[in-house]
Amino acid sequence: MTLQRRSLTLFEAMFARIRIGPVVASVNLQGQVDAAVLDQAARLLQRDYPVLRCSIHEGDDGVTLVLSDEGAGLAIGAAGPDPLGYELNFAVEPDRPVSRISLSQTGESAVLSLAGDHSASDARLNTLLLHRLLDYYTDLVRGVTPEPTGRPAFDGSLEEALLAAFEPGPVPPVEDTDAPLSLAVEAVAPGPLGVRSFSYDQGTTAALIAAARRGGISVTTLLSGAMACAVRAQFSADAGPLPVSPAFAVDLRPRLDPPIAPDAAFVCVSRQVCAVSVDADDQPVEVGARIGARLQAGLQRNEIQHRLLAQRLAGRPLPLPPISFMVSNIGIVEGYRVPDGLRVTGSRWATTSRGPVPTLFGLTLDGRLNLELVYDTAFLPEDVISDVAKQFEASLLACR
Repeated sequence: MTLQRRSLTLFEAMFARIRIGPVVASVNLQGQVDAAVLDQAARLLQRDYPVLRCSIHEGDDGVTLVLSDEGAGLAIGAAGPDPLGYELNFAVEPDRPVSRISLSQTGESAVLSLAGDHSASDARLNTLLLHRLLDYYTDLVRGVTPEPTGRPAFDGSLEEALLAAFEPGPVPPVEDTDAPLSLAVEAVAPGPLGVRSFSYDQGTTAALIAAARRGGISVTTLLSGAMACAVRAQFSADAGPLPVSPAFAVDLRPRLDPPIAPDAAFVCVSRQVCAVSVDADDQPVEVGARIGARLQAGLQRNEIQHRLLAQRLAGRPLPLPPISFMVSNIGIVEGYRVPDGLRVTGSRWATTSRGPVPTLFGLTLDGRLNLELVYDTAFLPEDVISDVAKQFEASLLACR
């Protein structure tokens, strides 16, 4: 067996060291899936995207990607009532495979998931790979074998792309602001990750898009405004404006010149924090506008890029301000190609969110907005999350 290795960069290793991962992309399918053909498609995908054949090893000398000749193929099993939650709660060990492709099938319904460790992937990449996997499966069912792509073993790293595109610049100091509102309680024992799902039909989704446009904001900042209002609602209405700090997972692929290829097999997202004040009677659109202004200002200053370059030169992570919640919305996902007799009925994605900060994940497929609120039950009690979810959805839908 031929082994090739690549040390993870400082930025990549941070994901591994604090046990973030995996990033899970999944599709719901109606119809019968041929597991043997899907396993063949999975192995062809692992052939063409070597990162899917890698494992991660943590040691005293750093964190390393180790490539092997063979992929694991398809895992088959009963994932229970929530396959996404099942995948998210996989234990993250110091030595582990980078990816897992799994099928859960009951009768004429199936869920196909592709999970990738966040130190070597992100939502854009894994969603694209899930598209490729179904493309390969469809071709094989129709008697066509995909040709090898001839990709290199490793695709480089985000820091390498940043060094080629940017001169290191000044990094704005962390703002000296009041500690933001937090929903967390003191953890007394480890708990599983919880998932609350929200799915909206085409009419509701179109109405939310229209509401965002009327307010001059994006759907992502509308979601953040609704979450900020839901967090603020957990505290006294008489307290006046209180600090709320959402963070956004920003895809840096299109923000470089030249842009990073959509299927470049490394993590390309990082966090932008936007601190604002929210009062009890504020509305999601106006809060979203304030958040969006802070977000755009930070993106125009290339704050993320300069921070990542600065910490690479410093050889250590740079501090980020505390946050109340995160939002990661990948927007519109193209439809999946499937063979006759199979139909895509939904799509979801999320990643692990260990610790005191809940994260809202989103995508839109076939004009339908799908959201997942992921939280660590060790820090975030179910009754608190239930009320936040209720407040979030009520304030969001009231924007229509």
